Amino acid sequence: MQTNKANVVVDLKQAISRRHGSELESELGGIRGVSRARVSQRARRLVLVDYDPETVNSQKILGTVVRHGFDARLIGM
Repeated sequence: MQTNKANVVVDLKQAISRRHGSELESELGGIRGVSRARVSQRARRLVLVDYDPETVNSQKILGTVVRHGFDARLIGM
């Protein structure tokens, strides 16, 4: 079974600590349809997310980040 792949970059208003980054990666990775979520090591204000757009959409991903208390926006789809 082939899954569709898409990715999105979430831009946080400010850099995220390693601890909070790890927590956010875990929460995003737990969303059904998200195959990978990672905070950029070079720019700790960017979160890169790979997902299946037939299962989850970018707005749900952004909503999860915002509910975590971050001011964020989508910059890549």
